[in-house]
Amino acid sequence: MLKWRELETDERENWYHAHICRDFPADEVKPFETLESLIQKGKYHCYLFFDESGAAAYAYTMTEGRFTLLDYLAVEPERRGKGIGSAVLPILTGTLVPNGNTMLIEAENPACAQDLSDRTIRLSRVRFYKGAGMKMTEVLENTFGVEYRILTGAAACSDPEAMQGLEAVYRAMLPEAVFNQNFSVRLP
Repeated sequence: MLKWRELETDERENWYHAHICRDFPADEVKPFETLESLIQKGKYHCYLFFDESGAAAYAYTMTEGRFTLLDYLAVEPERRGKGIGSAVLPILTGTLVPNGNTMLIEAENPACAQDLSDRTIRLSRVRFYKGAGMKMTEVLENTFGVEYRILTGAAACSDPEAMQGLEAVYRAMLPEAVFNQNFSVRLP
């Protein structure tokens, strides 16, 4: 059975460099200093999921108002394909996302894949989230040149509300000039 805890101050920088920088493309990794600043404001949380075998997964979330963005979610490489991610999502939506909040999930848009292999990976991610009960919206987001399809979990919301929630989260996360230059959200 998975347990969880927040990463301690003295663990976060090492975890960031050893795990986030390993598991995510460089263009999707926010600067460590940005994350730490948000943690100090009480808006950002770094969760470690573990069991008797050790670290299994991690998730980073950003909350603004009634919306919580699943900023990063990864399962440790040697533990992938064993149901860990599927066990983490209910903990997030049922326990760690504030009561009444909608969780917003960004999945790289399969329609923007560069090749068949990339498309297969993107479709697999979308299937994973949908299989865990997340709802696909029509919302499209472009952040730092990466286009995402948006899914939601926990409390339901409309697509226009999801758009407003994403905008609020990113406005709280990024300096205004960076936000204006690198974030857009729309319905097709």
